[in-house]
Amino acid sequence: MDLQPSVDQLDVVDTVEAWLAKELSRAQVHERLRTGAAPDVAAWSRAADLGLFSLGLPEDTGGAGCPVVEEALVARALGRHLAPVSFLGSVLGARLAHAAGDPALRDALAEGRARAAVALPVRPGAGTVDVVDLAGAGHVLLVVEGALTMRRVDAAGAEDRDCLDPSSTLHRLPATRLTDPVTAAEGFPLALLGRLLTAAMLVGQAEAARDAAVAHAKTREQFGRPIGVHQAIKHPVAEMAVRCEAASSLLLLAVLALRDGRPDAVFQVAAAKRTAVLAAVENARADVQVHGGMGFTWENDAHLFLTRAHLLDQLFGGRHAVRADLLGHAPAMP
Repeated sequence: MDLQPSVDQLDVVDTVEAWLAKELSRAQVHERLRTGAAPDVAAWSRAADLGLFSLGLPEDTGGAGCPVVEEALVARALGRHLAPVSFLGSVLGARLAHAAGDPALRDALAEGRARAAVALPVRPGAGTVDVVDLAGAGHVLLVVEGALTMRRVDAAGAEDRDCLDPSSTLHRLPATRLTDPVTAAEGFPLALLGRLLTAAMLVGQAEAARDAAVAHAKTREQFGRPIGVHQAIKHPVAEMAVRCEAASSLLLLAVLALRDGRPDAVFQVAAAKRTAVLAAVENARADVQVHGGMGFTWENDAHLFLTRAHLLDQLFGGRHAVRADLLGHAPAMP
């Protein structure tokens, strides 16, 4: 990719998009919320068969050998379809296990036989950890002093917490339940990759909200005309498109910076995350308004885009941490 994805990379994304539309559609998310059913655990095995969790692993370990770029493009597709947040845990967990020299754990995560959940940022000295989608996970990923670490988890007795995103779950457990850390002292900055992939998922959500608003503006009629002909709809939708272009462009630049090990990678990834959060949140809000009263109902995707965006904002550094990295790593002006 040279600022734009190649044909082969777009083919990978198209394959993933088709699979997600069939196996993990947003309609299925709504059905699960309506019935209260738990996520389909077999989805992890099916996703692993497609290679979603092993894109960044070397070919001699069973992976695709195409890290960062393809991982980010696929994460954007996952965001568009509101795929489980813990898919991100399996991707990063497999990469971390490989870097730490644990092939058994790497293969279990990459093949969907094991799952890793993602923790929200932990405050220094905190005695508890909040974990997203803990059920069924044997490990938890968290960032400690800027480095990604993975620890075995004993989820017995975890406290069920209300999660802003109804399509995800949140549990709080004592930090002492996290044991046997798996860390990689040197090598690729996986914590930074986690922030990048989170930004990619947010970009996907911003694009999905834009597309939903456009589709509704074309088909919803008032007084015999589509509502999209009115400036009160045209302008917000145009702003949604601009936000998507800005977030997507910064994401692709950050992908290249991280892939190539550029010295400004931390700054570019922070800029991509911050811009992606703003795009996802504001586009979801605009999508609610374009849909009118319908946008406030549980049957509509708009509220899921909004609540998921707020959840992803917290992963791998919330807005305050991202802003601190932007300021601390800003390139010197000539």
